[in-house]
Amino acid sequence: MAGASMRHESDDARLRALAFWVGHHQASQPAPRIGPAGPTPGETAAERERRIGDLVRMVPELKQLAKDSRPAVRATVARSFAILATAHRAPADREIWRLLLGLAKYDEDPDVRAAAEAALAALERYGAVAAKAS
Repeated sequence: MAGASMRHESDDARLRALAFWVGHHQASQPAPRIGPAGPTPGETAAERERRIGDLVRMVPELKQLAKDSRPAVRATVARSFAILATAHRAPADREIWRLLLGLAKYDEDPDVRAAAEAALAALERYGAVAAKAS
């Protein structure tokens, strides 16, 4: 089929990582708390670092998903940025601040607004990191 996009195994792994973080992976792996960095019970530091790294690599996709018509997706994006902030891995990016400020103030869904407010609070408390020069 011409023009159809192919899903790659690495994309699937990144989407699974995102699903894990928001608690939809499976019942035995609940979403981690949004709080100070550190593994959740039953998770090793290496596993947490790998999953955080997956979220870091997904930042461009997260920015696009913030425009999704589904409130649950927009709330997931906000929670992802909150998790990155508490892990001290949120990128110092004005677009992310604008995105979260817009969701917090203008989104029609109260759950999205609450998730965006929590993400902004996490960014204020834990900060952001500058991107590495390539």
